[in-house]
Amino acid sequence: MSTTVGVLNIILGVVYTQYGTMTLVEMLRNRRTMGFSHFGAAWIAMAFTCGPHHWMHGIHIAFDGRQGGPLDLAAVLIGFPAGVTWFLLRVEAYLGGRGDRFWSGNPLWVLALPTIGGIYLTAMIAAAIGLGPLNADNLPTVLPNILLVVIYCAIGWFLVRTQLANRRPLKGWSVSGLALAIIFPTCAAMHGIHALYGLTGRYGSDVHGLAIDWLAVPAGIYFLWVVRALYRGTYSDWNGSPLRARSAPATP
Repeated sequence: MSTTVGVLNIILGVVYTQYGTMTLVEMLRNRRTMGFSHFGAAWIAMAFTCGPHHWMHGIHIAFDGRQGGPLDLAAVLIGFPAGVTWFLLRVEAYLGGRGDRFWSGNPLWVLALPTIGGIYLTAMIAAAIGLGPLNADNLPTVLPNILLVVIYCAIGWFLVRTQLANRRPLKGWSVSGLALAIIFPTCAAMHGIHALYGLTGRYGSDVHGLAIDWLAVPAGIYFLWVVRALYRGTYSDWNGSPLRARSAPATP
C-alpha cells in the first residue's frame, strides 16, 4: 500500500507542477499582447507549492520509510481522476487544441456528484474518528495543512457555484470547469488526512515539507482572492476562462 501511495503522490506532484510550468510559459508568451494575469500568477503559485507537497510526500513514502495510510490512499485515488483530466485538457489547450469538453443537459454522473461527495465525506470522517488519540504537541507542524483545508474548501465553494451559475446559460456543463471544481475539495481532503496522520504521529515532520506547506498558505489565499473576484464579476482576466463570472456568462 505504501508503494502505491508514494507513486500516486509523485505522479500528482509532477502533474500539478506541470500545470504551473505551462501557465508560466503562456503568461510569458502572451505578456506583450494580453498583459498580466492574476489568475495565471496565482495558479503558478498554487501549482509550484501543491506539486512539491505531493512529490516530496511521495518520495518520503516510497524511499524514506514513511508508512502510507489507507485514508491517504483513498484520498489520492478519489482526487487522481479529476487532476489528470484537468491536466490532459490543459495540455491539449497548450498545444492549440480545444482544451475542454461540453456535456449538454444534466448527465447522470453530474447529478450523482453531490451524493458521491456526501458519501465520501461521511466515510472519511467516520474513518478519521477511528484513527486513535491525537497529539496536540504536533499541532504546529500540521497547522499549515489545516489552514489549507479551509482555503481549498473556500476555493472549491466558488468554483462549484461558478459551474452552477453557468449551467443554465450554457445549457450544460464544462468538463474542465467540473474537473477544477473537484480538484480543490479533494485536495482539501488530502491535506486534512495528512494533518490527521501528523497529529497521530504516523507522518513525521520535515523542514522542507513544512516550508513548502507554509508557502502554500499565501499562495492559496491569493488564488482564493482571484477566484472570488472572478466569480463576483469585479475582476476580468484573460487567463481565467475556466472561471466565468456570474454576471457575464459566456456562450458555448
